[in-house]
Amino acid sequence: MVERAFRAWCACQVKDMSIEATIRAALEAALSTAPPGEGVPGMVLDGFDMLAHLARQREWSEATFGPGPRTKGVIDHIRKELSEIEADPSDIAEWIDVTILALDGAWRAGHSPEQIVAALIAKQTKNEGRDWPDWRTMSPDQAIEHVRSTASTKP
Repeated sequence: MVERAFRAWCACQVKDMSIEATIRAALEAALSTAPPGEGVPGMVLDGFDMLAHLARQREWSEATFGPGPRTKGVIDHIRKELSEIEADPSDIAEWIDVTILALDGAWRAGHSPEQIVAALIAKQTKNEGRDWPDWRTMSPDQAIEHVRSTASTKP
């Protein structure tokens, strides 16, 4: 699989393509030939360390965009990315841009990589424990929010 991904990347090397376009084309080519349910080992999940990634992201972001909270700037950028998602909801790169910006905002708000990962896990666990309306009765064009009550019926 790694060899297939590498060959796809090499095949996408075109002088006029940006590195982002080259990587995107290579990933799309590799994933399109991957058996169902199989990712691209070595490129997506193999050996991924979220804490190391967050430290790397912070170092790059701080050097590139400067220190400090930059809250309004991060939110402004997220809004722009959301518009791009609305224009093309199938573009995973735009969804990931929002994710990266959210993580950037979290460290800029003073949270360590360990706190960010702990909050991610805690929030998912909290959401899983909440009561949610039946999605089949809800509009697909509106947010589905958890049932707001004093006690959850979930165990």
